[in-house]
Amino acid sequence: MQLLTYLQVVIAERIGEIRSAEERDRGDSPVPTAVIIVGLALVAIAVLAWASNLALDFMNAQPDPATQLPNPGNVPGAGG
Repeated sequence: MQLLTYLQVVIAERIGEIRSAEERDRGDSPVPTAVIIVGLALVAIAVLAWASNLALDFMNAQPDPATQLPNPGNVPGAGG
């Protein structure tokens, strides 16, 4: 029980310190930081989508090896 009382007193003191006039000005609110993080995440998603499409276009431009097989009658050494 003493531990719970101690924790209550410590938390109450810390809340009192945070609410004091000296601790009020702590810089910007977290909202601009969150907006920047969301913006960076959206840019990263856009770059990944662009790179993925670029890679898929490259892979689709390559000929399919299964359709480019030589005619076995024209290959030297292929009995036929």
